[in-house]
Amino acid sequence: MNILNEWLGHILVFIALILPVFYLKGYRKHGKAYDIFTWYLYFIAGVQFIMSLYAFEKINNIFLFHFYFIGQFIFMSLFYYQLLKLKIIYIILGVGLALLAIQYTVTPGIFYVYHTVGVSLTQSVVVLYALVYYYSSLSKVADFVYINTGVLLYFMTSILFFASGNFFLELDIPKEAKQKIGLVNEALYFVFQILIFIEWYKNYRKPKALFN
Repeated sequence: MNILNEWLGHILVFIALILPVFYLKGYRKHGKAYDIFTWYLYFIAGVQFIMSLYAFEKINNIFLFHFYFIGQFIFMSLFYYQLLKLKIIYIILGVGLALLAIQYTVTPGIFYVYHTVGVSLTQSVVVLYALVYYYSSLSKVADFVYINTGVLLYFMTSILFFASGNFFLELDIPKEAKQKIGLVNEALYFVFQILIFIEWYKNYRKPKALFN
């Protein structure tokens, strides 16, 4: 089981590194939402690569997870703003970042553990945006359907996994059980990556004569 987790982790990092390369081909050709999502992919690739280097050296990399979920919150909020055009997204983003900044200032110790409240709230907000976009696209032809499906599938389930991060690490349960739980989360992230690739392959691999 441990070997399976390790190899799947390597595969996920490898895919995270090559996905931005595919999307870069269409950069500045498919609109702002596409460009922002491309930035998101590069950001995630960078953080995951650094985290994997820390893990290889047996160095605690939990602090990097804070950059991961905050950056993810920023990029995905900007992405969904381009799709939904709702000004309240900017307001929520600003308030969310301000609250996080205050919490890190008041209790800097959380920087070295899983920030369960932060990751739960930020991912829940992104899921809310994805749900709103899903319902708004039912009556029209929408863009980024595969990506939005992946966000709903992976983010909704990962909220439970990451929100219980500290409890999960400290809980006295068999190591194999923890590995199985982690494997499920990694499998869902793999599905998310596949949907991101399908989105590019089906809709952005070839240049379009007209893009709305």
